[in-house]
Amino acid sequence: MPSSLDNQPFFSSSQPDTVASQSIDERLVQAQVEQQMLKEQIAQQTQLLHLLTHQLATPLTALGGSLPLLAENNLDAAHREEFLDVVQQQVYRLKHLLHDLMALRNLETGALETQVVSLCLPSLLEAVVKDFQTNQVIFQLSPDLPLVRGDRWQVSQVLVNLLSNALKYSPAGSPIKVGAAVHDSNWVEVWVHDRGLGIPAADQSHLFERFYRVQHRDRADIKGTGLGLSLCQLLVENQGGQLRFESTHGEGSCFFFTLPTATAP
Repeated sequence: MPSSLDNQPFFSSSQPDTVASQSIDERLVQAQVEQQMLKEQIAQQTQLLHLLTHQLATPLTALGGSLPLLAENNLDAAHREEFLDVVQQQVYRLKHLLHDLMALRNLETGALETQVVSLCLPSLLEAVVKDFQTNQVIFQLSPDLPLVRGDRWQVSQVLVNLLSNALKYSPAGSPIKVGAAVHDSNWVEVWVHDRGLGIPAADQSHLFERFYRVQHRDRADIKGTGLGLSLCQLLVENQGGQLRFESTHGEGSCFFFTLPTATAP
């Protein structure tokens, strides 16, 4: 008579052990991935803090040197005016830096309120340019421009930053072209074109990085935070569009961004 043991496997199944081993391996891999992501985040935050410290150091140093001199009783009017001008410039620089940092933070955290409305681009462009009080701007607007969709303040901020850069990096009196045309049935493309310093080829791939500034002798005296273009990119993407540029060092730059038409799906 066959034994009841004849129907039993000689070795017990190892499937539960295999599943458990795989589960442990998966958790280890996941933990390693999360650890690497954490390291990268810490490195990015450290770099950001370093760059921010550098951006704060220059205006604070200038303020620290100018304010004690303003307190001197024997300071003549001409020098007092000179030091007051330095203080005003550096305070403006700090306010601009704080404004950009807050806008970036609010965009990334979703705290920036977006009110999507239909916009008349010609009117918006004219209003932004008027605030600059310059006669350098030449408009190149297609006559058949449709209404576009976006947040008025955010689109205005993109135009302000791009136009400010165009004026800052161009010779005095050099024309700045501001234009818009239908890109396809659902998009309008806006551009700001200058004949200024242009961007060296080696710097172009880094242009939208935070705090990145081109280091070249032809712009050593031009101040900036290095946040404007990264902010522009986020603001344009928040409208559903894209920001790009074309530039040749020594010949100028053209920045383009797209906005959906008001009737786009």
